[in-house]
Amino acid sequence: MPAKQMTRTRQRNPRGQGERLRDDIIEAASALMANPAAPPLTLRAVAREVGVAATSVYLHFDSIESLVLAVADRRFGELIQLQAEAAGDVTDPCQRVRDGALAYCEFGLAHPGHYQVMFTSPLPLPEGTSADQFPGRKAFQQLTDRVAECLGVSPESPEEADVFFTAQLIWQQLHGIVSLRISRPRFPWPPLEPTVRAAVDRLLGTAGHQETS
Repeated sequence: MPAKQMTRTRQRNPRGQGERLRDDIIEAASALMANPAAPPLTLRAVAREVGVAATSVYLHFDSIESLVLAVADRRFGELIQLQAEAAGDVTDPCQRVRDGALAYCEFGLAHPGHYQVMFTSPLPLPEGTSADQFPGRKAFQQLTDRVAECLGVSPESPEEADVFFTAQLIWQQLHGIVSLRISRPRFPWPPLEPTVRAAVDRLLGTAGHQETS
């Protein structure tokens, strides 16, 4: 007879710790989505991963779309933190753009499944969601602010539209770097750091400008 399949059970949280279960659900979903080739996420699969009944998951997420958005939002928070840490001790504003851009690419290449959820697959946003409410908006605003500092442009300046456009171009370039390296890993890509630096410098018009140590 085949061996009986073991079902993982989860110890019930004490009263008032429902938020802990919500965190566990998000992390379980995140683990299942880490592989870009993984099958589509389901709430039942997440429940099995956590070790709870499916009804417990539905208490926190009424749809798979809401859970996917929660995973994306958490990963965006991690990306913002990584970019902040990468440029934390840097004083040169243009170098801060370069360091944040490199952190973005390193994050994407280290977490291809999550990157796919955040930037490649359409996010299941509710109807009427404004651009300011998009997951990842804070990450893009961080990039825009750093570009403005590098170019010496204040938020009230008429050149602010150029700053926004430059930040868009940088993001598009970084997305291409990450996406191509994920989808074509056997192509002889040049080293990541000088590639990112060259792309950012050309878009900022700061080629040849480097922070001196």
